[in-house]
Amino acid sequence: MTYRARHVWAVLLGFLVLVPASPAQARAQDVAGVVTELKRGHGVVEVKPAGTSEWRSVGPLLALRAGDALQATADAIVVVLLGGGRGSVRIDAASSPFSVPELPAEDGLARKGATLLQRSLGALSTTRSDPTYVKLGTRAARRPPVVLSPRNGLILPGEIRIEWSGIPERRYAVTVLDAGGDRVEQVSVQGPALTLSTVAPVLSPGIRYRVQVATGNLRPEEAWFEILDATRSMAVRQDLAEVEQTAGPDVSMSTLAALKAVVLADQDLLSDARQVVLSALKSDPDEASLHLLLGNLYRRMGLAEQAAESFEEAALLSTGKRR
Repeated sequence: MTYRARHVWAVLLGFLVLVPASPAQARAQDVAGVVTELKRGHGVVEVKPAGTSEWRSVGPLLALRAGDALQATADAIVVVLLGGGRGSVRIDAASSPFSVPELPAEDGLARKGATLLQRSLGALSTTRSDPTYVKLGTRAARRPPVVLSPRNGLILPGEIRIEWSGIPERRYAVTVLDAGGDRVEQVSVQGPALTLSTVAPVLSPGIRYRVQVATGNLRPEEAWFEILDATRSMAVRQDLAEVEQTAGPDVSMSTLAALKAVVLADQDLLSDARQVVLSALKSDPDEASLHLLLGNLYRRMGLAEQAAESFEEAALLSTGKRR
């Protein structure tokens, strides 16, 4: 595996290390794998940390060390992404128990990079403490719309999809302003989304645009976005391609989406990362890890209510419950 491939894998492990399996918090350089998919079905998925005899329940995005053992019963399935660019392994009742292998010795540079990168995890990382949930019943029809994407950050060039919390039957006025406050475009649209490239002129990288969404006599909601320049965009796309190549042809779409999302989030491309996760959830709506990642992205974007909903969904799915 090339140095660039090891570096990209270090970023992935650094971002995916959320909760260690061992009683003492695992260091990034100790992480040999991460639980990226978890389907309990009618069974259970458990982990026995290395050096212990106690089996405990597995949660989404659980960090694993070499020697940790996992087992699944009945129709339960767990997917583990292995460190060192060794792809992923699918564990079911027939293949249980599975012992997490040691990281390859030549991966030392990548593990060192993961240790450094983990310091900048920020709000994307999570803990086992219960998040403060926002009751769905607190939503009101007269609340102003909230811009969901793009929201106060960088985005990759290309088609720009503006999304906001809203009612499908209601009409909204969407205004795009440039850095000087001049109107770039204004359009009235029904529903909570608009593809900007179909109504607006070409927007330029490096300019902070503002988007305002209003309806009725409610105060308008505003957010800003900036298109990434060509050089940085090319580097990000190269990293994404490297991720897919390093993950291997057998990696599932959900795990690959999680990998791409953390690469994008590492570059502060939170809106793009959100879109990757949402696209994956259309095909795999019951994957707790994706909901947990989405909650962390929403939290970093300052969307507390949406984050709480995603955290709650992740908690329900990871315990085998359904709404």
